[in-house]
Amino acid sequence: MAQRYGIGFIGLGSIGQRMLARAWDHQRVKPTVVWDPQIERLSQTVANAPELRAAKDVNHLIKDGAVDIVYIASPPLTHAEHANAVLAAGKPVLCEKPLGIDIVTSEALATHAATSGIAHAINFIYGSAYPAVQMAEALAQSRFGKLKAAQVQLHLPNWAARRYAEAPWLTASDQGGFVREVLSHFVYLTERLFGAAQVNYSHCREGSSPGSAITGLVAELSCGDLTVNIQGSTLGTGPDVCDYTLWGEDCSYRVHDLHGLQITTGKDWENANAPGTDPVTDWHQRQYDQVAAMLDGQPHTLPDFAAGLSVQRVIETLLQGGSV
Repeated sequence: MAQRYGIGFIGLGSIGQRMLARAWDHQRVKPTVVWDPQIERLSQTVANAPELRAAKDVNHLIKDGAVDIVYIASPPLTHAEHANAVLAAGKPVLCEKPLGIDIVTSEALATHAATSGIAHAINFIYGSAYPAVQMAEALAQSRFGKLKAAQVQLHLPNWAARRYAEAPWLTASDQGGFVREVLSHFVYLTERLFGAAQVNYSHCREGSSPGSAITGLVAELSCGDLTVNIQGSTLGTGPDVCDYTLWGEDCSYRVHDLHGLQITTGKDWENANAPGTDPVTDWHQRQYDQVAAMLDGQPHTLPDFAAGLSVQRVIETLLQGGSV
């Protein structure tokens, strides 16, 4: 029987809890040890799952013999400290996006990870998600005909209301906001499909108070001859929109609602999700499949820290309202 790898969880906020819940259902990974600075949340998580143990602190979690890989789901400003500690202990690490905020700090982390030879990855959705696989296949098979443009449309008032309440640090400009938390997934998808992205222009709508996260973004990226138009906002009332579209001459593909896939040949959009499962469940299964492959030493599709650094450069340039 294939090994089932033990995962140590640093951070038990909403993202950490979702990854924890889905890990129980996977055949190749299992949650073993958890830690969070909020003692009540840590205690409640362990109380709800007798198989889990609470670590005294981050260092004890990293060194625990039941931990084969450490998943970092704490706020971005803590990523480098935790990831460097995991690598120094000789253990693989899966880090939430973004890799970090400060470019110099993330450059040093990416170099440390690369030179260590230790397995490491960033938890971007499109490292394994079905829509990314299908888009890559469609491009390789020239299904689009001539590719005309790419477009990101984000309208996230309900996401902001929910996520900012779950994680108040997301409301601040120093490490939060929808650009880092949501748009970064689509920047990664763009770079996975088309190579390094350049920022042509960016305009940000400031937050409601000094130091708060921006509330809107209009921007343009380019990858070679491909133009990527971006519109995003957390303002107003209405259903959330979270779409990424590749507009082709013969057909177009759209990531719909972050996890779903839709295709059109000129009329209505038609759902084209993986059969037999819902898109969110399918993604978690695929992501943990890739984690297991990485730990097995087999080929996998998860982005490394260098890829995370590339995305971070684009994101932080967008937030500065500048160009590279």
